[in-house]
Amino acid sequence: MPMDGFTLSFMQRELYEKLLGGRVDKVNQPERDALVLLIRSGGNHKLLLSANANQARAQLTAQTYENPAEPPMFCMLMRKHLMGSRITDIRQLSGDRILALSFDCLDDLGYHVQKTLYLELMGRHSNLTLVGGDGTIIDAIRHVNSEMSRVRTVLPGGKYQLPPQPDKLTPETLSAEALGNRLASLSVPLFKGLIECVAGMASVCAREVCAQAGLDASTPLGELNLTVAAPRLAAFYQSAPERVSPVTLYDEAGLAADFFPFPYLTFTAENQKPMPTLSEAMDAFYLGRDLRMRMQQKSAGLQKHIKSALERTEKKKGIMLEALVQSDRAEQDRVFGDLLTANLHAIEKGRQSVTVQNYYDEACADVTISLSPLKTPSQNAQSYYRKYRKAKVAEQYAREQLVKIESDLMLLENALDDLDKCETTADMAEIRYVLTEGGFVRPDPALRKRKKLQEGKPYRFTAPDGTVIEVGKNSLQNDRLTLYARGNETWLHAQGIPGSHVIVRTEDEPSDETLLYAAKLAVYYSKGRNHPAQPVDYTKRKYVKKAAGSPAGFVTYTNFQTLLIGLSPEDAARMIMEAGR
Repeated sequence: MPMDGFTLSFMQRELYEKLLGGRVDKVNQPERDALVLLIRSGGNHKLLLSANANQARAQLTAQTYENPAEPPMFCMLMRKHLMGSRITDIRQLSGDRILALSFDCLDDLGYHVQKTLYLELMGRHSNLTLVGGDGTIIDAIRHVNSEMSRVRTVLPGGKYQLPPQPDKLTPETLSAEALGNRLASLSVPLFKGLIECVAGMASVCAREVCAQAGLDASTPLGELNLTVAAPRLAAFYQSAPERVSPVTLYDEAGLAADFFPFPYLTFTAENQKPMPTLSEAMDAFYLGRDLRMRMQQKSAGLQKHIKSALERTEKKKGIMLEALVQSDRAEQDRVFGDLLTANLHAIEKGRQSVTVQNYYDEACADVTISLSPLKTPSQNAQSYYRKYRKAKVAEQYAREQLVKIESDLMLLENALDDLDKCETTADMAEIRYVLTEGGFVRPDPALRKRKKLQEGKPYRFTAPDGTVIEVGKNSLQNDRLTLYARGNETWLHAQGIPGSHVIVRTEDEPSDETLLYAAKLAVYYSKGRNHPAQPVDYTKRKYVKKAAGSPAGFVTYTNFQTLLIGLSPEDAARMIMEAGR
Protein backbone atom coordinates (compact mmCIF):
# COMPACT_ATOMS: atom_id res chain seq x y z
CA MET A 1 0.00 0.00 0.00
CA PRO A 2 1.16 3.61 -0.29
CA MET A 3 2.94 4.60 2.91
CA ASP A 4 0.57 6.88 4.83
CA GLY A 5 1.52 9.27 7.61
CA PHE A 6 0.43 6.84 10.33
CA THR A 7 2.72 4.06 9.03
CA LEU A 8 5.51 6.57 8.41
CA SER A 9 5.44 7.50 12.10
CA PHE A 10 6.44 3.94 12.97
CA MET A 11 9.15 3.95 10.31
CA GLN A 12 10.50 7.28 11.58
CA ARG A 13 10.97 5.81 15.04
CA GLU A 14 12.65 2.70 13.58
CA LEU A 15 15.06 4.76 11.48
CA TYR A 16 15.78 7.15 14.35
CA GLU A 17 16.69 4.26 16.63
CA LYS A 18 18.89 2.51 14.05
CA LEU A 19 20.56 5.37 12.20
CA LEU A 20 20.94 8.37 14.49
CA GLY A 21 24.62 9.33 14.60
CA GLY A 22 25.42 7.01 11.69
CA ARG A 23 27.96 7.88 9.01
CA VAL A 24 27.08 7.93 5.31
CA ASP A 25 29.63 5.70 3.58
CA LYS A 26 28.05 5.30 0.13
CA VAL A 27 25.34 6.90 -1.98
CA ASN A 28 23.84 5.11 -4.99
CA GLN A 29 20.92 5.82 -7.29
CA PRO A 30 19.75 2.45 -8.69
CA GLU A 31 16.55 3.93 -10.12
CA ARG A 32 15.66 7.30 -11.61
CA ASP A 33 13.66 8.27 -8.52
CA ALA A 34 15.36 6.40 -5.67
CA LEU A 35 18.49 6.72 -3.51
CA VAL A 36 20.22 4.03 -1.45
CA LEU A 37 22.46 5.28 1.35
CA LEU A 38 24.88 2.88 3.04
CA ILE A 39 25.06 4.03 6.64
CA ARG A 40 27.50 2.77 9.24
CA SER A 41 25.77 2.79 12.63
CA GLY A 42 26.50 -0.18 14.86
CA GLY A 43 26.82 -2.14 11.63
CA ASN A 44 26.03 -1.42 8.01
CA HIS A 45 22.50 -0.40 7.04
CA LYS A 46 21.06 0.28 3.59
CA LEU A 47 18.57 3.13 3.69
CA LEU A 48 16.23 3.23 0.71
CA LEU A 49 14.56 6.57 -0.04
CA SER A 50 12.14 6.22 -2.94
CA ALA A 51 10.15 8.99 -4.61
CA ASN A 52 8.55 6.57 -7.07
CA ALA A 53 4.97 7.61 -7.77
CA ASN A 54 3.60 4.12 -7.12
CA GLN A 55 5.77 3.02 -4.22
CA ALA A 56 7.24 6.04 -2.51
CA ARG A 57 8.72 5.06 0.84
CA ALA A 58 11.57 5.15 3.33
CA GLN A 59 12.94 1.96 4.82
CA LEU A 60 15.99 -0.09 5.65
CA THR A 61 16.40 -2.82 3.08
CA ALA A 62 18.30 -6.05 2.59
CA GLN A 63 17.62 -6.03 -1.15
CA THR A 64 20.46 -5.81 -3.64
CA TYR A 65 19.92 -3.20 -6.32
CA GLU A 66 21.70 -2.99 -9.65
CA ASN A 67 23.34 0.38 -10.12
CA PRO A 68 23.78 1.98 -13.56
CA ALA A 69 27.25 1.87 -15.10
CA GLU A 70 27.32 5.68 -15.07
CA PRO A 71 25.91 7.32 -11.91
CA PRO A 72 23.23 9.97 -12.66
CA MET A 73 24.09 13.62 -12.02
CA PHE A 74 21.80 13.74 -8.98
CA CYS A 75 23.65 10.79 -7.49
CA MET A 76 27.02 12.45 -8.07
CA LEU A 77 25.77 15.61 -6.37
CA MET A 78 24.42 13.65 -3.39
CA ARG A 79 27.78 11.92 -3.05
CA LYS A 80 29.55 15.28 -3.03
CA HIS A 81 27.35 16.65 -0.25
CA LEU A 82 26.50 13.62 1.89
CA MET A 83 29.47 11.23 1.72
CA GLY A 84 31.14 11.15 5.11
CA SER A 85 28.36 13.12 6.81
CA ARG A 86 26.59 12.02 10.01
CA ILE A 87 22.86 11.80 10.61
CA THR A 88 21.87 14.22 13.37
CA ASP A 89 18.09 13.94 13.24
CA ILE A 90 15.27 12.03 11.56
CA ARG A 91 11.81 13.50 12.01
CA GLN A 92 8.33 13.33 10.57
CA LEU A 93 6.72 16.67 9.85
CA SER A 94 3.22 17.34 11.22
CA GLY A 95 2.31 13.67 11.31
CA ASP A 96 2.05 13.73 7.52
CA ARG A 97 3.92 11.97 4.71
CA ILE A 98 7.11 14.04 4.93
CA LEU A 99 10.35 12.73 6.38
CA ALA A 100 13.26 15.07 7.09
CA LEU A 101 16.77 13.66 7.53
CA SER A 102 19.35 16.11 8.87
CA PHE A 103 23.07 15.65 8.20
CA ASP A 104 26.19 17.17 9.73
CA CYS A 105 28.42 17.76 6.69
CA LEU A 106 31.77 19.37 5.96
CA ASP A 107 31.87 22.13 3.39
CA ASP A 108 34.73 22.81 0.97
CA LEU A 109 36.62 24.71 3.67
CA GLY A 110 36.23 21.98 6.25
CA TYR A 111 33.54 23.74 8.30
CA HIS A 112 30.58 21.83 9.75
CA VAL A 113 27.30 22.68 8.02
CA GLN A 114 23.78 21.31 8.36
CA LYS A 115 21.92 19.94 5.36
CA THR A 116 18.50 18.33 5.24
CA LEU A 117 17.15 15.74 2.84
CA TYR A 118 13.35 15.97 2.55
CA LEU A 119 11.43 12.93 1.35
CA GLU A 120 7.86 13.78 0.35
CA LEU A 121 5.61 10.74 -0.08
CA MET A 122 2.86 12.34 -2.17
CA GLY A 123 2.03 9.87 -4.93
CA ARG A 124 2.91 11.33 -8.33
CA HIS A 125 4.13 14.47 -6.55
CA SER A 126 6.68 12.52 -4.47
CA ASN A 127 10.13 14.06 -4.32
CA LEU A 128 13.57 13.99 -2.73
CA THR A 129 15.07 17.41 -2.08
CA LEU A 130 18.43 18.30 -0.53
CA VAL A 131 18.36 21.66 1.25
CA GLY A 132 21.25 23.69 2.69
CA GLY A 133 21.35 25.17 6.17
CA ASP A 134 19.96 28.48 4.89
CA GLY A 135 16.91 26.80 3.34
CA THR A 136 18.22 26.99 -0.23
CA ILE A 137 17.52 24.00 -2.47
CA ILE A 138 20.76 22.32 -3.54
CA ASP A 139 18.96 19.91 -5.86
CA ALA A 140 15.88 17.69 -6.15
CA ILE A 141 15.39 14.35 -7.80
CA ARG A 142 12.36 15.82 -9.56
CA HIS A 143 12.40 19.50 -10.62
CA VAL A 144 9.10 21.37 -10.47
CA ASN A 145 8.78 24.70 -12.32
CA SER A 146 5.99 27.27 -12.30
CA GLU A 147 4.36 25.73 -15.36
CA MET A 148 4.14 22.38 -13.59
CA SER A 149 2.77 23.74 -10.33
CA ARG A 150 1.10 26.98 -9.28
CA VAL A 151 1.52 26.09 -5.63
CA ARG A 152 5.33 25.98 -5.35
CA THR A 153 8.47 25.40 -7.37
CA VAL A 154 11.24 22.99 -6.51
CA LEU A 155 14.36 24.13 -8.32
CA PRO A 156 18.06 24.40 -7.41
CA GLY A 157 18.85 27.81 -5.93
CA GLY A 158 15.29 28.49 -4.80
CA LYS A 159 13.99 28.49 -1.24
CA TYR A 160 12.54 25.21 -0.05
CA GLN A 161 8.90 25.36 0.92
CA LEU A 162 6.96 22.53 2.47
CA PRO A 163 3.93 21.25 0.54
CA PRO A 164 0.69 22.94 1.64
CA GLN A 165 -0.35 21.45 4.97
CA PRO A 166 -4.05 20.61 5.40
CA ASP A 167 -5.81 21.81 8.52
CA LYS A 168 -5.81 18.49 10.32
CA LEU A 169 -4.99 17.20 13.78
CA THR A 170 -1.38 16.11 14.26
CA PRO A 171 0.12 13.86 16.95
CA GLU A 172 0.90 17.02 18.92
CA THR A 173 -2.62 18.46 18.70
CA LEU A 174 -4.77 15.33 18.73
CA SER A 175 -6.81 14.95 21.91
CA ALA A 176 -10.18 13.44 22.69
CA GLU A 177 -11.78 16.89 22.92
CA ALA A 178 -10.20 18.21 19.72
CA LEU A 179 -11.07 15.05 17.79
CA GLY A 180 -14.64 15.02 19.11
CA ASN A 181 -15.18 18.66 18.09
CA ARG A 182 -13.88 17.99 14.57
CA LEU A 183 -15.94 14.85 14.07
CA ALA A 184 -19.11 16.51 15.39
CA SER A 185 -19.15 18.92 12.47
CA LEU A 186 -19.14 16.15 9.84
CA SER A 187 -21.92 13.95 8.42
CA VAL A 188 -19.93 11.05 6.94
CA PRO A 189 -19.08 7.52 8.10
CA LEU A 190 -16.67 7.37 11.01
CA PHE A 191 -13.61 6.20 9.02
CA LYS A 192 -14.05 9.00 6.47
CA GLY A 193 -14.31 11.46 9.34
CA LEU A 194 -10.93 10.28 10.63
CA ILE A 195 -9.40 10.73 7.18
CA GLU A 196 -10.70 14.31 7.03
CA CYS A 197 -9.68 15.21 10.59
CA VAL A 198 -6.37 13.43 11.28
CA ALA A 199 -3.14 14.04 9.34
CA GLY A 200 -1.60 11.11 7.50
CA MET A 201 -4.62 8.84 7.83
CA ALA A 202 -5.41 6.63 4.81
CA SER A 203 -8.55 4.53 4.31
CA VAL A 204 -7.11 1.16 5.41
CA CYS A 205 -5.51 2.76 8.45
CA ALA A 206 -8.66 4.68 9.40
CA ARG A 207 -10.78 1.52 9.31
CA GLU A 208 -8.21 -0.28 11.45
CA VAL A 209 -8.11 2.51 14.05
CA CYS A 210 -11.88 2.19 14.35
CA ALA A 211 -11.63 -1.60 14.77
CA GLN A 212 -8.88 -1.27 17.39
CA ALA A 213 -11.08 1.17 19.30
CA GLY A 214 -13.99 -1.27 19.17
CA LEU A 215 -16.05 0.88 16.79
CA ASP A 216 -17.81 0.21 13.48
CA ALA A 217 -15.98 2.19 10.80
CA SER A 218 -19.09 2.57 8.64
CA THR A 219 -21.26 4.09 11.41
CA PRO A 220 -22.51 7.57 10.38
CA LEU A 221 -21.07 10.21 12.68
CA GLY A 222 -24.57 11.53 13.35
CA GLU A 223 -25.49 8.20 14.97
CA LEU A 224 -22.32 7.93 17.08
CA ASN A 225 -21.92 8.89 20.71
CA LEU A 226 -18.76 10.97 20.35
CA THR A 227 -18.34 11.44 24.09
CA VAL A 228 -17.53 7.72 24.20
CA ALA A 229 -16.02 7.21 20.74
CA ALA A 230 -13.60 10.18 20.64
CA PRO A 231 -11.69 9.24 23.84
CA ARG A 232 -11.37 5.65 22.59
CA LEU A 233 -9.98 6.79 19.24
CA ALA A 234 -7.63 9.33 20.79
CA ALA A 235 -6.37 6.81 23.35
CA PHE A 236 -5.55 4.28 20.67
CA TYR A 237 -3.84 6.85 18.47
CA GLN A 238 -1.67 8.07 21.34
CA SER A 239 -0.74 4.55 22.47
CA ALA A 240 -0.04 3.29 18.94
CA PRO A 241 3.78 3.65 19.18
CA GLU A 242 3.77 1.06 21.97
CA ARG A 243 1.90 -1.43 19.79
CA VAL A 244 4.62 -1.87 17.15
CA SER A 245 4.70 -5.50 16.03
CA PRO A 246 5.17 -5.48 12.22
CA VAL A 247 3.50 -7.98 9.91
CA THR A 248 3.31 -8.75 6.21
CA LEU A 249 -0.13 -9.58 4.81
CA TYR A 250 -0.37 -12.38 2.22
CA ASP A 251 -3.25 -13.03 -0.17
CA GLU A 252 -4.80 -16.37 -1.07
CA ALA A 253 -2.22 -16.91 -3.83
CA GLY A 254 0.61 -16.54 -1.32
CA LEU A 255 1.72 -13.15 -2.63
CA ALA A 256 2.58 -10.32 -0.25
CA ALA A 257 -0.39 -7.96 -0.44
CA ASP A 258 0.38 -5.32 2.22
CA PHE A 259 2.37 -4.52 5.35
CA PHE A 260 1.31 -3.10 8.70
CA PRO A 261 3.11 -1.76 11.79
CA PHE A 262 1.08 -4.18 13.94
CA PRO A 263 -1.48 -6.96 13.27
CA TYR A 264 -4.66 -5.49 11.81
CA LEU A 265 -8.01 -6.73 13.11
CA THR A 266 -9.63 -5.94 9.76
CA PHE A 267 -7.67 -8.78 8.05
CA THR A 268 -7.48 -12.52 8.73
CA ALA A 269 -4.83 -13.22 11.34
CA GLU A 270 -3.64 -16.40 9.56
CA ASN A 271 -2.63 -14.34 6.52
CA GLN A 272 -0.45 -11.96 8.55
CA LYS A 273 3.13 -13.08 9.09
CA PRO A 274 5.04 -11.45 11.99
CA MET A 275 8.29 -9.74 10.99
CA PRO A 276 11.17 -8.52 13.19
CA THR A 277 10.98 -4.95 11.89
CA LEU A 278 8.71 -2.79 9.75
CA SER A 279 11.53 -2.53 7.19
CA GLU A 280 11.63 -6.32 6.86
CA ALA A 281 7.86 -6.43 6.50
CA MET A 282 8.16 -3.88 3.71
CA ASP A 283 11.02 -5.79 2.09
CA ALA A 284 8.83 -8.89 1.97
CA PHE A 285 6.09 -6.84 0.31
CA TYR A 286 8.19 -4.85 -2.12
CA LEU A 287 10.77 -7.51 -3.04
CA GLY A 288 8.62 -9.42 -5.48
CA ARG A 289 6.69 -6.31 -6.47
CA ASP A 290 9.78 -4.22 -7.22
CA LEU A 291 11.48 -7.00 -9.15
CA ARG A 292 8.35 -7.73 -11.15
CA MET A 293 7.80 -4.07 -11.99
CA ARG A 294 11.41 -3.40 -12.98
CA MET A 295 11.82 -6.55 -14.98
CA GLN A 296 8.39 -6.17 -16.60
CA GLN A 297 9.46 -2.76 -17.85
CA LYS A 298 12.78 -4.09 -19.13
CA SER A 299 11.31 -7.27 -20.60
CA ALA A 300 8.17 -5.79 -22.18
CA GLY A 301 9.72 -5.65 -25.66
CA LEU A 302 11.16 -9.16 -25.39
CA GLN A 303 7.89 -10.53 -24.09
CA LYS A 304 5.99 -9.00 -27.03
CA HIS A 305 8.55 -10.51 -29.42
CA ILE A 306 8.15 -13.97 -27.89
CA LYS A 307 4.36 -13.81 -28.06
CA SER A 308 4.52 -12.77 -31.72
CA ALA A 309 6.92 -15.64 -32.43
CA LEU A 310 4.55 -18.03 -30.65
CA GLU A 311 1.64 -16.88 -32.81
CA ARG A 312 3.68 -17.30 -36.00
CA THR A 313 4.90 -20.72 -34.94
CA GLU A 314 1.40 -21.88 -33.99
CA LYS A 315 0.15 -20.69 -37.40
CA LYS A 316 2.97 -22.58 -39.11
CA LYS A 317 2.05 -25.67 -37.13
CA GLY A 318 -1.52 -25.41 -38.40
CA ILE A 319 -0.27 -25.22 -42.00
CA MET A 320 1.90 -28.31 -41.53
CA LEU A 321 -0.96 -30.25 -39.93
CA GLU A 322 -3.18 -29.35 -42.87
CA ALA A 323 -0.44 -30.59 -45.20
CA LEU A 324 -0.55 -33.95 -43.40
CA VAL A 325 -4.31 -34.10 -43.87
CA GLN A 326 -3.81 -33.46 -47.59
CA SER A 327 -1.16 -36.18 -47.76
CA ASP A 328 -3.63 -38.68 -46.31
CA ARG A 329 -5.95 -37.89 -49.23
CA ALA A 330 -3.08 -38.34 -51.69
CA GLU A 331 -3.17 -42.10 -51.24
CA GLN A 332 -6.35 -42.04 -53.27
CA ASP A 333 -4.44 -40.31 -56.13
CA ARG A 334 -1.97 -43.23 -56.22
CA VAL A 335 -4.85 -45.73 -56.31
CA PHE A 336 -6.51 -43.80 -59.15
CA GLY A 337 -3.21 -43.79 -61.06
CA ASP A 338 -2.90 -47.56 -60.65
CA LEU A 339 -6.50 -48.19 -61.70
CA LEU A 340 -6.14 -46.00 -64.78
CA THR A 341 -2.87 -47.74 -65.75
CA ALA A 342 -4.55 -51.16 -65.43
CA ASN A 343 -7.41 -50.05 -67.67
CA LEU A 344 -5.62 -48.01 -70.33
CA HIS A 345 -6.88 -50.33 -73.08
CA ALA A 346 -10.50 -49.68 -72.14
CA ILE A 347 -10.37 -45.90 -71.84
CA GLU A 348 -10.88 -43.58 -74.79
CA LYS A 349 -9.21 -40.15 -75.03
CA GLY A 350 -11.56 -37.19 -74.56
CA ARG A 351 -13.63 -38.69 -71.76
CA GLN A 352 -14.29 -36.63 -68.63
CA SER A 353 -14.57 -39.63 -66.30
CA VAL A 354 -14.40 -43.36 -66.24
CA THR A 355 -15.89 -46.00 -63.97
CA VAL A 356 -13.68 -48.98 -63.21
CA GLN A 357 -13.54 -51.82 -60.74
CA ASN A 358 -11.48 -50.93 -57.63
CA TYR A 359 -9.43 -54.02 -56.95
CA TYR A 360 -7.97 -52.33 -53.81
CA ASP A 361 -11.43 -52.52 -52.28
CA GLU A 362 -12.30 -55.81 -50.55
CA ALA A 363 -15.71 -55.81 -52.24
CA CYS A 364 -14.15 -54.77 -55.57
CA ALA A 365 -16.77 -52.02 -55.84
CA ASP A 366 -16.87 -49.71 -58.83
CA VAL A 367 -15.25 -46.27 -58.54
CA THR A 368 -15.59 -43.25 -60.80
CA ILE A 369 -12.36 -41.35 -61.65
CA SER A 370 -12.34 -37.80 -63.05
CA LEU A 371 -10.31 -37.30 -66.24
CA SER A 372 -9.01 -34.41 -68.28
CA PRO A 373 -10.50 -34.74 -71.80
CA LEU A 374 -7.41 -33.00 -73.22
CA LYS A 375 -5.07 -35.72 -71.95
CA THR A 376 -4.57 -39.31 -72.99
CA PRO A 377 -5.47 -42.05 -70.50
CA SER A 378 -1.76 -42.53 -69.78
CA GLN A 379 -1.25 -38.81 -69.21
CA ASN A 380 -4.22 -38.78 -66.79
CA ALA A 381 -2.67 -41.66 -64.88
CA GLN A 382 0.69 -39.85 -64.71
CA SER A 383 -1.07 -36.72 -63.53
CA TYR A 384 -2.48 -38.63 -60.54
CA TYR A 385 0.97 -40.10 -59.82
CA ARG A 386 2.53 -36.63 -59.85
CA LYS A 387 -0.08 -35.34 -57.41
CA TYR A 388 0.64 -38.33 -55.17
CA ARG A 389 4.45 -37.82 -55.26
CA LYS A 390 4.07 -34.09 -54.61
CA ALA A 391 1.84 -34.78 -51.63
CA LYS A 392 4.29 -37.37 -50.22
CA VAL A 393 7.18 -34.89 -50.51
CA ALA A 394 5.00 -32.32 -48.74
CA GLU A 395 4.16 -34.90 -46.09
CA GLN A 396 7.83 -35.65 -45.43
CA TYR A 397 8.59 -31.95 -45.23
CA ALA A 398 5.62 -31.36 -42.91
CA ARG A 399 6.68 -34.16 -40.56
CA GLU A 400 10.23 -32.83 -40.38
CA GLN A 401 8.96 -29.31 -39.81
CA LEU A 402 6.54 -30.42 -37.09
CA VAL A 403 9.42 -31.88 -35.09
CA LYS A 404 11.23 -28.54 -35.25
CA ILE A 405 8.02 -26.58 -34.64
CA GLU A 406 7.25 -28.54 -31.47
CA SER A 407 10.80 -27.90 -30.28
CA ASP A 408 10.44 -24.20 -31.10
CA LEU A 409 7.12 -23.97 -29.27
CA MET A 410 8.63 -25.52 -26.16
CA LEU A 411 11.59 -23.15 -26.38
CA LEU A 412 9.31 -20.11 -26.73
CA GLU A 413 6.92 -21.23 -23.99
CA ASN A 414 9.86 -21.86 -21.68
CA ALA A 415 11.31 -18.44 -22.51
CA LEU A 416 7.96 -16.77 -21.76
CA ASP A 417 7.77 -18.63 -18.45
CA ASP A 418 11.41 -17.76 -17.70
CA LEU A 419 10.71 -14.04 -18.11
CA ASP A 420 8.45 -14.21 -15.03
CA LYS A 421 11.43 -15.42 -13.01
CA CYS A 422 13.86 -12.74 -14.22
CA GLU A 423 15.50 -10.78 -11.42
CA THR A 424 18.63 -9.35 -13.01
CA THR A 425 19.86 -8.21 -16.38
CA ALA A 426 22.08 -11.31 -16.41
CA ASP A 427 18.95 -13.49 -16.17
CA MET A 428 17.39 -11.63 -19.07
CA ALA A 429 20.59 -11.81 -21.12
CA GLU A 430 20.51 -15.60 -20.78
CA ILE A 431 16.93 -15.76 -22.06
CA ARG A 432 17.85 -13.49 -24.98
CA TYR A 433 20.84 -15.73 -25.72
CA VAL A 434 18.63 -18.84 -25.91
CA LEU A 435 16.20 -17.03 -28.23
CA THR A 436 19.11 -15.84 -30.38
CA GLU A 437 20.48 -19.37 -30.68
CA GLY A 438 16.98 -20.50 -31.70
CA GLY A 439 16.86 -17.87 -34.43
CA PHE A 440 14.04 -15.83 -32.87
CA VAL A 441 16.02 -12.76 -31.80
CA ARG A 442 18.82 -10.89 -33.50
CA PRO A 443 22.14 -11.03 -31.65
CA ASP A 444 22.56 -8.28 -29.07
CA PRO A 445 25.46 -6.01 -30.15
CA ALA A 446 26.36 -5.52 -26.47
CA LEU A 447 26.80 -9.27 -26.04
CA ARG A 448 29.07 -9.51 -29.08
CA LYS A 449 31.60 -7.32 -27.32
CA ARG A 450 31.71 -9.65 -24.33
CA LYS A 451 34.01 -12.62 -24.43
CA LYS A 452 31.67 -14.56 -22.18
CA LEU A 453 27.98 -14.32 -21.33
CA GLN A 454 27.48 -13.17 -17.76
CA GLU A 455 25.91 -16.05 -15.88
CA GLY A 456 22.83 -15.48 -13.76
CA LYS A 457 22.49 -17.19 -10.41
CA PRO A 458 19.81 -19.79 -9.64
CA TYR A 459 17.45 -19.55 -6.69
CA ARG A 460 18.93 -21.07 -3.57
CA PHE A 461 16.70 -22.50 -0.85
CA THR A 462 17.28 -24.30 2.42
CA ALA A 463 15.04 -27.23 3.34
CA PRO A 464 13.82 -27.60 6.96
CA ASP A 465 16.63 -30.09 7.68
CA GLY A 466 19.28 -27.72 6.29
CA THR A 467 19.69 -29.35 2.86
CA VAL A 468 20.44 -26.87 0.08
CA ILE A 469 18.11 -26.89 -2.93
CA GLU A 470 18.78 -24.95 -6.12
CA VAL A 471 16.25 -23.92 -8.75
CA GLY A 472 17.03 -22.69 -12.26
CA LYS A 473 15.45 -19.42 -13.40
CA ASN A 474 15.75 -20.14 -17.12
CA SER A 475 16.77 -22.78 -19.66
CA LEU A 476 20.49 -22.00 -19.53
CA GLN A 477 20.52 -22.17 -15.75
CA ASN A 478 18.54 -25.41 -15.92
CA ASP A 479 21.25 -26.88 -18.14
CA ARG A 480 24.06 -25.76 -15.84
CA LEU A 481 22.31 -26.99 -12.73
CA THR A 482 21.51 -30.40 -14.17
CA LEU A 483 24.61 -31.14 -16.21
CA TYR A 484 27.03 -30.15 -13.46
CA ALA A 485 25.15 -31.84 -10.62
CA ARG A 486 26.62 -34.95 -9.02
CA GLY A 487 25.26 -38.28 -10.19
CA ASN A 488 23.39 -39.24 -7.01
CA GLU A 489 21.88 -35.83 -6.35
CA THR A 490 18.11 -35.74 -6.74
CA TRP A 491 16.63 -34.00 -9.79
CA LEU A 492 12.99 -32.84 -10.03
CA HIS A 493 10.77 -31.25 -12.68
CA ALA A 494 7.06 -30.58 -13.10
CA GLN A 495 5.77 -33.24 -15.48
CA GLY A 496 5.02 -32.28 -19.08
CA ILE A 497 5.01 -28.48 -18.72
CA PRO A 498 7.52 -25.59 -18.83
CA GLY A 499 9.28 -25.18 -15.52
CA SER A 500 12.52 -25.04 -13.60
CA HIS A 501 14.96 -27.86 -12.98
CA VAL A 502 15.36 -28.48 -9.25
CA ILE A 503 18.46 -30.07 -7.70
CA VAL A 504 18.63 -31.33 -4.10
CA ARG A 505 22.28 -30.79 -3.16
CA THR A 506 23.00 -34.06 -1.39
CA GLU A 507 24.00 -37.48 -2.70
CA ASP A 508 22.27 -39.10 0.25
CA GLU A 509 18.62 -39.99 -0.01
CA PRO A 510 16.72 -36.80 0.85
CA SER A 511 14.27 -36.99 3.72
CA ASP A 512 10.57 -37.16 2.89
CA GLU A 513 10.19 -33.60 4.18
CA THR A 514 13.03 -32.30 2.00
CA LEU A 515 11.77 -34.18 -1.07
CA LEU A 516 8.29 -32.73 -0.56
CA TYR A 517 9.72 -29.23 -0.19
CA ALA A 518 11.78 -29.63 -3.38
CA ALA A 519 8.69 -30.91 -5.24
CA LYS A 520 6.73 -27.86 -4.11
CA LEU A 521 9.51 -25.66 -5.48
CA ALA A 522 9.30 -27.52 -8.80
CA VAL A 523 5.56 -26.80 -8.93
CA TYR A 524 5.84 -23.17 -7.84
CA TYR A 525 8.42 -22.43 -10.54
CA SER A 526 6.39 -24.02 -13.32
CA LYS A 527 3.21 -23.38 -15.26
CA GLY A 528 1.45 -25.88 -12.98
CA ARG A 529 1.59 -23.52 -10.00
CA ASN A 530 -2.20 -23.22 -9.72
CA HIS A 531 -3.00 -26.86 -10.52
CA PRO A 532 -4.61 -28.63 -7.54
CA ALA A 533 -2.55 -31.81 -8.14
CA GLN A 534 0.45 -31.19 -10.41
CA PRO A 535 2.60 -34.30 -11.13
CA VAL A 536 6.30 -33.84 -10.33
CA ASP A 537 8.86 -36.38 -11.58
CA TYR A 538 12.03 -37.02 -9.62
CA THR A 539 15.06 -39.23 -10.18
CA LYS A 540 18.81 -39.30 -9.65
CA ARG A 541 20.79 -36.89 -11.78
CA LYS A 542 22.67 -39.80 -13.43
CA TYR A 543 19.41 -40.88 -15.10
CA VAL A 544 18.92 -37.46 -16.73
CA LYS A 545 20.34 -37.14 -20.26
CA LYS A 546 20.64 -34.35 -22.77
CA ALA A 547 20.54 -35.21 -26.47
CA ALA A 548 23.23 -33.68 -28.66
CA GLY A 549 21.97 -30.56 -30.40
CA SER A 550 18.83 -30.22 -28.29
CA PRO A 551 17.84 -26.71 -27.13
CA ALA A 552 18.84 -25.40 -23.71
CA GLY A 553 16.87 -26.96 -20.87
CA PHE A 554 15.66 -29.98 -22.91
CA VAL A 555 16.44 -33.34 -21.29
CA THR A 556 15.19 -36.92 -21.13
CA TYR A 557 15.13 -39.04 -17.99
CA THR A 558 14.44 -42.57 -16.82
CA ASN A 559 14.02 -44.52 -13.55
CA PHE A 560 11.78 -41.77 -12.18
CA GLN A 561 8.99 -41.64 -9.65
CA THR A 562 6.11 -39.18 -9.49
CA LEU A 563 4.54 -37.08 -6.74
CA LEU A 564 1.21 -35.22 -6.95
CA ILE A 565 1.66 -31.76 -5.49
CA GLY A 566 -0.79 -28.95 -4.74
CA LEU A 567 0.39 -25.63 -3.32
CA SER A 568 -1.34 -23.91 -0.43
CA PRO A 569 -1.19 -20.10 -0.02
CA GLU A 570 1.21 -20.72 2.88
CA ASP A 571 3.47 -22.77 0.61
CA ALA A 572 3.50 -20.05 -2.03
CA ALA A 573 4.21 -17.38 0.58
CA ARG A 574 7.20 -19.33 1.83
CA MET A 575 8.58 -19.73 -1.69
CA ILE A 576 8.42 -15.97 -2.17
CA MET A 577 10.04 -15.22 1.17
CA GLU A 578 12.79 -17.78 0.71
CA ALA A 579 13.57 -16.57 -2.82
CA GLY A 580 13.98 -13.03 -1.55
CA ARG A 581 16.68 -13.83 0.98
